[in-house]
Amino acid sequence: MSHFKHLSILSFLTIGLLFSTQATADNLIVYSAKGVELQSGAVISSNDDLTLKRGQEVSLISPTGKIIRLIGPYNGLPMSTKDNKNKKSVKEALLNLLSDASSDQESFGITRSTDDVFKLASKPAPLPSPWVIDATHDGPYCYQEGGKIIFWRSDKNQSTDVSISIVDHAWHAKAVWSKGKSKLALPNAMPVIDGATYQITLDRQKTQGTLNIVPGSLQSKMAQAAWLKEKGCIPQFKTLVHSFL
Repeated sequence: MSHFKHLSILSFLTIGLLFSTQATADNLIVYSAKGVELQSGAVISSNDDLTLKRGQEVSLISPTGKIIRLIGPYNGLPMSTKDNKNKKSVKEALLNLLSDASSDQESFGITRSTDDVFKLASKPAPLPSPWVIDATHDGPYCYQEGGKIIFWRSDKNQSTDVSISIVDHAWHAKAVWSKGKSKLALPNAMPVIDGATYQITLDRQKTQGTLNIVPGSLQSKMAQAAWLKEKGCIPQFKTLVHSFL
């Protein structure tokens, strides 16, 4: 009888441990992939083994905004057990997000002191929303999948003729940006082409930038911020990060 109880308890603990492990799995979003059939924006579980051959590479984004870069040959979990267990606070995750910049990216003036993260709160956000595109500055620009492309300008004191074209594509539109309006929503007929260059002309002042689609699979704002930073959409990135502070 005691042996039966021992087996039952052991089975219960085993099932409980398995359930707990599965429950704590993170959805990792594919940022880029080389030599492997994984699409940008695809979702994989942190509990599923990933195998990469020599020459294959995958970059993933975790819900906390951590960038995970794996280079083949590789075989194992995409996120280490240490990363999975040591869940960072929002403050620590922000520090990691802001200070983990490659040499060709803008320095955000963040040191290894987590207190410096909150110094950003004293500076105004560059945009009213992370999902508007500054029509007066060159890109890159980022657009949230399923949303509406909205251009923004800081000076709304006069009406402005605006034209929008897609470089290397036969699409062009003209409109009047009315006085008193800082935002201009683009028509639904406008093609949204990931990686295409969009050119905006405001009374002869031209700006342009590559449009990058932010996939809807990025559910957490921290992961969205990491995507914006990786794509170089710095004003939008800073605006989104500002909402955390």
